[in-house]
Amino acid sequence: MDIRKDKIKNILVVRRNNIGDMICAIPMLRTLRKEFPAAHITVLADKSNAGIIKGASFIDDLLVYEKEGSRANKYLGYYRTLEQKKRVFDLVITAKAGFSSLLAFISLASGAGIRMGCVPDKWHPMQICYNLPVKNCRRWKSLHQVDGLLEFIKTIGIKNTVKDINIEIAQSSRDMVSDFFQKNAITGSDNIVVFNVSNNKPENTWPIERFRETAGILSDHYKITFLIASASSDKDGAVRLSEETGLRSFYFESPGVMDFAALAAASDLLICGEGGAMHIGSGVNTPTVSLWSTLRPVKWTPRGEKQLVIKKGGHVTSISAEDVLEVIKNNNLLK
Repeated sequence: MDIRKDKIKNILVVRRNNIGDMICAIPMLRTLRKEFPAAHITVLADKSNAGIIKGASFIDDLLVYEKEGSRANKYLGYYRTLEQKKRVFDLVITAKAGFSSLLAFISLASGAGIRMGCVPDKWHPMQICYNLPVKNCRRWKSLHQVDGLLEFIKTIGIKNTVKDINIEIAQSSRDMVSDFFQKNAITGSDNIVVFNVSNNKPENTWPIERFRETAGILSDHYKITFLIASASSDKDGAVRLSEETGLRSFYFESPGVMDFAALAAASDLLICGEGGAMHIGSGVNTPTVSLWSTLRPVKWTPRGEKQLVIKKGGHVTSISAEDVLEVIKNNNLLK
């Protein structure tokens, strides 16, 4: 269904969940900016993924939902977040290539005149929240997340999409990394390799000891400075790794996701488990080796050149340091 673009002045896009979800939505957001150049675009995001697009040129405003506790009512929480809105929305797009009753509620709570979202094949009472329903969304189930979202918004008459997934890194984060490099005399003469040791999925969490083995075997073949990054909950193990490798290695403490993105962008290679860090590597065009269990669908694979995936067994502990070295050598990822 085509809509009158000249009548759309204020757009709300809802994109929930994690870092990877937001990065995969960047091409869709850029496409909307191209199609509605004069519109004011607001994104409703979760605290867990909002930092990826904070200050981005392709949006105008950001509403952030913060979970109030494990027992908090999400419906009420999103309603309260929407009370902070500064505008009356003409169009709300719930950005998911599939039905969600929560997203349907959010669309109605937004007060937007046009409410667009996927509806299920079997009738659900919450689908009445949408007055611009998108049907047969299962046709995009096998597509990559990026492509599924682009196909989803084509249903409102958009013909030319933007595929650019690049993250716009804040200058303050670039400066933070530059200062860190200068302080520790890190230069381009070495290969700069980032280990992100954290992962929110147990099956994709590589042991610290395996990272240590990988540092050793890579140093036998290349001149490397290792930068260790982690979530705050894994800081002790990450710091210990940086101190015990016996190699040139430093722990990088990143207060925000944009700081980690700046670090990855300034490095030659990122090694991490499947998840948000992997998508950041793709979003900053840094060669990345991501370690996967066999449990995740291919629609979440990283985009771009030199984005390599290692899958082996049902848990990443099946992947050895030698497996990582082989991928690096076969794809000329280091000099």
